[in-house]
Amino acid sequence: MKWMALIFDRDGTLFDSFPVILAAFNHAIEPYTAKRPSDAEWFAAFGPDEQEVIGKFIPSEKKEEAFKRFYSYYNQHLDQIRLFEGMKFVLEKLKQKGAKLAIFTGGGWESTTLVMAGKGIAEYFDVVITGDRVQRPKPDPEGVLLALSELKVPAEAALVVGDAGADILAGHSAGTKTALARWSVSAPPYDLPSRPDYTFYSVAEFKRFLLDEEKS
Repeated sequence: MKWMALIFDRDGTLFDSFPVILAAFNHAIEPYTAKRPSDAEWFAAFGPDEQEVIGKFIPSEKKEEAFKRFYSYYNQHLDQIRLFEGMKFVLEKLKQKGAKLAIFTGGGWESTTLVMAGKGIAEYFDVVITGDRVQRPKPDPEGVLLALSELKVPAEAALVVGDAGADILAGHSAGTKTALARWSVSAPPYDLPSRPDYTFYSVAEFKRFLLDEEKS
């Protein structure tokens, strides 16, 4: 394999999950505010874990209660979240080829481990870095650097894969190569100025790049 390790974002990269996540956030804060944020406002708040995102829209003393509502809704609607078609095959083949895999997501530990187990991919990942494990969310490279340290892989041998500019900037700042995943129709706009090393518009295109390159 060209890459010793791949570090994946969660939502919009591995999972088609934004409709459920946005609905869960709105459900979470409903008892605590009369104002419902727009999708764009929610997307702009993404980066830290769910409690911190929630705390941007309601009094801070209510965010723990609100997170319980978020997690309950997320759990009850897990069947509406799907792994992108072809992604499980990609993960399986990467592991067979000896690559180490990590997730670095702004999402919290509870929701991340729930969806990984629920969709049958937990076994493929060596390291899971969630938003509650870092002090500085993306685009800061802290989470990427932590993943590299736990994987014991040098930055130049790793590829960060994500759907947002924050993922690309975090990877570049950590010294990795980066791949922009734009296969989610519900992903937020690609808003931060960055220059991904590679851009893919389908999982099939990404798979060919990773797994067929040895044939060329």
